[in-house]
Amino acid sequence: MESGTSPRSVAAALLVFVACGDPGRDTTGTGGITAATATMATLTDPGPSTTAEPTGTATLGSDSDSDTAVPTTGTTTGTTAEPTVGTTEPAQTEGTSTTGPGCGVCDQPNQQCVDDVCVTSCQGQDAACPVGQVCDVISGECHAEGDPCTLAGAEAPCADLSCGPGSTCDGVGACIPIAPCADVACTDDGRCWGTLCSCERVVECQEPTAELLNGPFSTEIGGIDFADDCNAWMVTLRSGPDYLRRLKPDGELTEWTGVANLNMGEVKVLRRLTVPQLKQLPPLTAEPTPPKPVEGLGEVAITYTCCAACGCQADPPQGVARLDETDIANPLPIVIVAEVTQGDGPFGSTSADAGPHGLAWGEDRVLYVGNSTMNGQYNDADLETAMQGVVFTFDARVTASAPVSPVHMLVALDGGSIYRFNILTKQAEFLVDLMSDVTSLAHDAFTGHVYAGLASLEVARLAPFTGEVETFQTMPGKGRVAVSPSGKLWYTPVKSVAPNIQLQSWELPASF
Repeated sequence: MESGTSPRSVAAALLVFVACGDPGRDTTGTGGITAATATMATLTDPGPSTTAEPTGTATLGSDSDSDTAVPTTGTTTGTTAEPTVGTTEPAQTEGTSTTGPGCGVCDQPNQQCVDDVCVTSCQGQDAACPVGQVCDVISGECHAEGDPCTLAGAEAPCADLSCGPGSTCDGVGACIPIAPCADVACTDDGRCWGTLCSCERVVECQEPTAELLNGPFSTEIGGIDFADDCNAWMVTLRSGPDYLRRLKPDGELTEWTGVANLNMGEVKVLRRLTVPQLKQLPPLTAEPTPPKPVEGLGEVAITYTCCAACGCQADPPQGVARLDETDIANPLPIVIVAEVTQGDGPFGSTSADAGPHGLAWGEDRVLYVGNSTMNGQYNDADLETAMQGVVFTFDARVTASAPVSPVHMLVALDGGSIYRFNILTKQAEFLVDLMSDVTSLAHDAFTGHVYAGLASLEVARLAPFTGEVETFQTMPGKGRVAVSPSGKLWYTPVKSVAPNIQLQSWELPASF
C-alpha cells in the first residue's frame, strides 16, 4: 500500500567523452561530473568502510581495464562477427621466427605456423604497431585508431600478469572476459586479452511491441526487466496486493500475486553478461572454444519494499523473493528476509524509496541487494546453500546495482556515487559521481556499457571499468531503464510517482 509523496529535486551534469567506433555520440562536454581516473593514485577516498582494488585504463569503446590474471588454458584468440581488414598486414615483429618445417615451438595463442614460418600477431606485444596505429586484439592486426571493429587499449597489471582489452582482473589472480568478449587468451609470459569477441550486435529475438507493453502489462508498473528470450517482466507498486507479470513477445500475459499487502519494487532476470556472435574466423586464429553456459539463466527475482508507514503486513517478512513457477501454493518464496528501511530518494516517494533496493543477479546465481538489514548494507543470498549475509557496508543507502563481469557489481548510492564491488575480494572501489540519485542500472551485454537512470531524468551511459560517462537520453518522468536483447534501452515510469506516462525505447549501438 503506497503512501504520499514528498518531491525531491536533484540536479545532475554529465561529462561527455569520445569513444572510438561508436558513431553519432555527443562530443560536447557539459561538465559537472566527478569521474574516477584510471589509476589508483587519483581515486577518491570512499570512506572508512570502503576499500579499493587496482584498475587500469581504457576507452569507453574498449572497456579494457583489468584487475589480476592467470594464463587460461584451452583458449584461443578472438573472433568477430565480420572480420575487419586492417590498415596494415598482420604484425610480424620480433616474435617471428623461421625454424624450418613445422615452425618448431609455435604454440602461443598469438602465433600460427604459416608456410613453415611462425607468425606472431600483435596481441600481447609491446610496440607491435607503427606510430598512429593500435593493436586490434580481435583480429591480431594493426588498425588505425578509430577503425570500425577495433578493440584496443592499455594492459593493466594483474599480479604477475597483464590483462589487455576485452578482459579484466578478478582481483585474486585471473584475467576474466568482459563484453564484447566471451573468453580470454594468455601467453606463457602472462600477457592476456579478450577472445571470442563480437563487434556487431546480432538480434536473436524481439521483445513485445510498445503497444503490448503499454497495455494491461504495465498497469501500475514499478519496475521492468527482460530475459534473454525476450520475455518482458514487471512488478507493480500499488495499493493492495502487488503482482509480478510476464509478457511474451506473442502477447501472452501471465500474472503472479505477491505476498499479502507487501509493495513490490524491482524485478531482475539472470542474464548473460556477454553476447558473442561468432560468424567467421579472422586470419591468425585457431578454432574457438565456445564459452560454457551460465547455470540458471532466465531465473526471476523481485523485491518487496514496504515502508513503516504503509500499513504493510510484517508476517511473512518483506525482502527478496524468487519466482518458482512449479509451486502453485507459494510461487514467490522469500530468499532474503529484510528489515524495514527508508530513504528519501531517488523517487521522492515514501513508498517507492523504502526497503531493499539495488537487486541484481551475479553470474554465480547469487542474488545481491542493498538495505535489507540496514541502509548501506549490501546483502547476498546463495540459492544453492540457502545462506544469506552482509557482504559489504557502504556509507550511504544503496539505490541500484548491476553485474558487469563474473565477479564485479556496480553499486549506486544515495546521492549518485557509483562503486565497483568485487564479490571475491569483498572490496569496493569508487568509480564516478553522477551527482544525482540513481533509479536503475542496466548492463548491455554487447558493448559492456551500463545505463543509469537518474532522478534528474537524464540517462547516463558509463564505462564500468574506467568511469567515463556521457549523456545518453532524457526520461519523460521518474522511472527505471532496462536493456532488451534486441538492442533497445527501455524506459518505464514508476507510475505511482509518474502517472500517465507510457513505456518507450531508444536504439542502442548496433556495432563498434
